[in-house]
Amino acid sequence: MAEMKHYGSVAYCFARLAIQRQLEYPLFLVSWFLMIPIQYFSGIWMIQIIVERFQALKGWEFPELAFIYGLALLSHGLLVVFFINTWHMDHMVIEGLFDRLLLRPMSVFFQLVASYVNFIGLVDLIPGIIIFLYACNAVGFDWTFINICKLISVIIGGVLLRAALFIALGSISFWTKRNSSTVSFALTILDRVTMYPITLYPYLVQVLFTFILPIGFISFYPAADFLQQDAPFHLPLNMAIWSPLIGILCFSLSLLVFKLGMKHYESSGS
Repeated sequence: MAEMKHYGSVAYCFARLAIQRQLEYPLFLVSWFLMIPIQYFSGIWMIQIIVERFQALKGWEFPELAFIYGLALLSHGLLVVFFINTWHMDHMVIEGLFDRLLLRPMSVFFQLVASYVNFIGLVDLIPGIIIFLYACNAVGFDWTFINICKLISVIIGGVLLRAALFIALGSISFWTKRNSSTVSFALTILDRVTMYPITLYPYLVQVLFTFILPIGFISFYPAADFLQQDAPFHLPLNMAIWSPLIGILCFSLSLLVFKLGMKHYESSGS
C-alpha cells in the first residue's frame, strides 16, 4: 500500500509538471482547440455526405456510422492523454533518455507513461463525446446500467488495444533505433479501421484486423454488439465484453515486448 501511494504521488507530480509546461504557451492551446475539432467534425460530415448522396456503407446508416466514429474517438482521446510518450520512444532511445529512467528506483515503464500526461490531448475527446452522444440519441441507445458498464469496459479495452500497438511498435526502436515512420503508419491505419465498419475491406483484411491485429475490437465489433448488427466470421454476440479481455491480453504481451527490448537498450554515446 505504501508503494502504491508513492507511485501515486509521483504520478501526480509528473502530471502537474506536464500541465504547467503545456500551459506555458496558451496560444498553442487555443490553436489546438480550433484544429482538432475541425479535423474530426469535418470527417464525420464527409461520411454523412457520402451516405446521404449515395448509399449506406455495407448496411450501416449514418447514425450507426457516427456511433462507430464517436466510440473510436473516445479511446483515441484517452490514448493521446495517457500514452502519447509511446509514440516517441525512438527519440528517447537515440538521445539516451532511458538512462534517466533506469537510474531511478521505479518501474521504467511507469516512468515512461507517467512522465508526460498530455493535458492538451483532452481536446481530442471533445468531438468524440459530442459525436458519440449525438449518435446514441439517433440510434436510440438504451442507457441502462448494464450498457453503461459495457460501454466503459469497451472504452478501456479500446485504450489498452491502442496502447498495446504503440508500446510494441515503440519497443522495436530498441533494435532498429528509428521507427517514427512505423508509428505514423499505425496512426493512419487506426484512423481508417476504427472509424469505419471493417466489412468495407476485403476478406483477408478483415481476418487481419480480427484475429491477428485485433483492432476491430476497438470500435467496430462493440458497435455491432450494441446496435445488433451482423458481424463477419459468425462471431458470437457480447463482443463488447471481448474488447477489454482482448485489450488486457494484448497490453500484457506488449509489456513483454517492452521488457525484452529494454535488455537490448544501448545508451547513446557522447
